[in-house]
Amino acid sequence: MVYCGKPSPACGRCRTRRLKCDQGSPSCTQCMRAQVDCPGYRDPLDWNFRDQSEDVIRKSQQPARKKRIAATSTSRSSISTSSVQTVTPPRNSLVYPVQELGKAHIFAKYMSGGPCGGHMSYLLPLMKGTRNSPVLTAMAAVGLAAMSNIRLSPRMMLQARKEYTAALSQTNHALRDPVLSKRDDTLAAVVLLSMFEIMACSDDSFIDRWIKHMDGAKEIIEHRGSDQLTRQEGLGLFTNLRAQISISQIYQEKYSSPTMTQLTEDAKQYRDPDDRMVDDVGRVVIQFTNLCAAIKDGSITQPSEIIRRTMSLDTDLMSILLTASPSWGYKTIKVPLVDGEPVTRTVWGDVYHVYRNLSVSGVWNNARSARLLIHEMLLGAVKSLEHSSPGSSGLLQQQLIASQSIAHQLVDDICASVPFHLGMDMDDTYDWQSSNQNADSVSCSVASQLPEYTSTDRISSLETVAAHLGASLPNTNMINSETHYPWPLPPSFEVSGAGGVTLVWPLLIAANSGFASPQLRKWIISCLEKIGHSMGINQALAMAQLLQDGMDSRAWISPDASPSHGTTQ
Repeated sequence: MVYCGKPSPACGRCRTRRLKCDQGSPSCTQCMRAQVDCPGYRDPLDWNFRDQSEDVIRKSQQPARKKRIAATSTSRSSISTSSVQTVTPPRNSLVYPVQELGKAHIFAKYMSGGPCGGHMSYLLPLMKGTRNSPVLTAMAAVGLAAMSNIRLSPRMMLQARKEYTAALSQTNHALRDPVLSKRDDTLAAVVLLSMFEIMACSDDSFIDRWIKHMDGAKEIIEHRGSDQLTRQEGLGLFTNLRAQISISQIYQEKYSSPTMTQLTEDAKQYRDPDDRMVDDVGRVVIQFTNLCAAIKDGSITQPSEIIRRTMSLDTDLMSILLTASPSWGYKTIKVPLVDGEPVTRTVWGDVYHVYRNLSVSGVWNNARSARLLIHEMLLGAVKSLEHSSPGSSGLLQQQLIASQSIAHQLVDDICASVPFHLGMDMDDTYDWQSSNQNADSVSCSVASQLPEYTSTDRISSLETVAAHLGASLPNTNMINSETHYPWPLPPSFEVSGAGGVTLVWPLLIAANSGFASPQLRKWIISCLEKIGHSMGINQALAMAQLLQDGMDSRAWISPDASPSHGTTQ
């Protein structure tokens, strides 16, 4: 403690004006003479204890600042007198905590706006005032895992796993609390923890951990009740998780709960009328999940009953899609062919689709994937009925041909969404867009509809880190890697993780459906590999390997699944 002289016992006014104070009570003579209220005297104990932290910090920094100034002057003089040129780091070269890098990656690639919109923008409000929440720790874990895969950095993955362990512990603690377990940020942490499994998987065992996260998420959603749907964050979390839970239950052939069905119906009243098709599609997918479970446990065995139910489900889905709001439409862009082949490997065939945002394309691909699985089941039942009744009506043959045609089209439509999901810049003008004469779908503007939360300090800091990292992130441009094409290339693809993570399951279902040609399967494998390497999504690489090995996608969940052989014609 520094000695600063004997403290004055005078009143506050006399000390300020440096007057001689007689320390009278209740007022000193100087204050009485000036006819003012005497401010009183300090506690003697306060004279002996004084907080000098700021003074110490200020004084300790002064020599360092002088040394930096001197060093700068010396370096400048040496540069001017030396003929050797030295490379100095850029002025904006900043060092950020590794956790901030991970969070900034998730913010930039999954939450913020862009040509395709923010897939997880509902997380933005949950970042305010949640310093001790598992959300931020889980964000860091997921972001670092993705970045470690992109940069091939085992050290960064080690840090990601540390953050994951911490986030998992925080989340489990929150789930044991009856109040915290119902909070949106707790459920958001579960979403992010499941994303970590998607990013960090190194073999097919990740699916078991992912399924456990989905089973846990289902229980949390049911525990939270319909109150969660009254908030935009809760509604967004419910929508995201319902799609993943449905995939998990379809592949496990497990029944969906009545609570999930009721929540799906309740969610419609809290959405904009134009967006209620999201829940209508979710309702039909849940019904298909229950059909898969009923067939597995033997509740439904007759092929005729399976045909009836699958046709009813497909009719419901078609009705929902055909009556959707124009804002849920998409535009079909024609692509010229050169020697019968598309001008770029990123586009399969001669068309690709443009959607309003990733939410719209995600719902369409979920519906297509469900319809594809429905028609696979329908075709299996038709063939079984034909085998058991050789003299069956010709209507069965017509249904067989119709279902095969629909399934092939669904596969093509999923593949046509790939350019949009991988971030083709639709603002660029390209020659082939003038050939879009026959687009019969609704043209939708590609714009972000994110709420403005950028005024908060935490989000602003993530924007700063994300913007600064923009120049240093590895080039993930997919098209520019195709250098062997002699003709002009289409607009560049700015890859965003959100587009990839929402695309991997539809691509796997399309490739494994039996309606993809060997060439198309190779193209899908290539897409999955590029998603994995350029976006750091290891799940995509695991799926690509699964397809290369000729295994059925159910092999991840059921060891008895047989390898896929050929295609269904």
